[in-house]
Amino acid sequence: MTSLDKDIHSRTASGRKGSPNMGRPAAVHRDKKDPHAALRAPVRAPRYSAPRRLTGQQLKNPLLRMAFSRLSQIGELRGQYLRDLDSIHGGRRTRSEKFDALAKASEQLLLRLDLATGVLGWLDIERGQYFLNTQCGVAEDSGMSPASFNRLMHSLDLAGYIYRRIEKVQLEEKDEAGLNLVRTRVLVRFTEKFFADLGVRYLWYRAKKAAIKRRDRELRQVSALRTARQEKASLEEFRRQQSRSNWEKSEARKAAQSRSESETLIPARGSPKGVKPPREPDKSPGGLDQSMARLLRNVQVKKDTSPN
Repeated sequence: MTSLDKDIHSRTASGRKGSPNMGRPAAVHRDKKDPHAALRAPVRAPRYSAPRRLTGQQLKNPLLRMAFSRLSQIGELRGQYLRDLDSIHGGRRTRSEKFDALAKASEQLLLRLDLATGVLGWLDIERGQYFLNTQCGVAEDSGMSPASFNRLMHSLDLAGYIYRRIEKVQLEEKDEAGLNLVRTRVLVRFTEKFFADLGVRYLWYRAKKAAIKRRDRELRQVSALRTARQEKASLEEFRRQQSRSNWEKSEARKAAQSRSESETLIPARGSPKGVKPPREPDKSPGGLDQSMARLLRNVQVKKDTSPN
């Protein structure tokens, strides 16, 4: 079992013993690009307006082409492939309706299969988030009822061909009784045993190795987009701070100018009219030298005319 196939602790009866949280698993903070994080994602996965079909480009993949050829005829090939599905009830064989339902839903399952992880979902590069395909959507596009498709997934789970993680998310909406509605999200991952019993294990290894390489490139692209968004946000924040700083400096200059103008209009003490007239500069011709010369002459004249 690889690290991608490991499941977190489920809500079991043993977990309830001595636990104040009644067996609830501890909160695990996962990356949004991880399929398990899609179980608690606040955004619901978008839907296509019409059912899709396997394209010619997808059928060029040997794994998808061989798996679709065998799964679509699994009712006729019963006992040759997926033999554990025929013995999930012990000594009693499985009803043929299970194989007919699997043949009916085979195209939609392979269409939604993420080869890098084996999960029914996809990675949105623009949002940098992993989305899960809902069982109701697969059942609707396959022409089945959600209950029949759920029973099929339960049988595959008992045979060990898939494992499911079920998470219940409380919504903000309420029903007529005032209780919050609950949405059930299911993560479905196909195991290696499924492809081995289908006779395409080698093709599964090759397709998974190539898909992991593509996923690494996609993750690098997601990181580059995130870095670009962070740089853009930082630049916008810097521009906002710079604009605010310039505005604060302008307001400070205006306040200082108004304060200086108010100080010049303050009335001086002893002035009869309340405002001290400004001093005018000496406008006599000759400047400072001639003024000093006149002053010295006046002093000399006073000395000469004074009585002894």
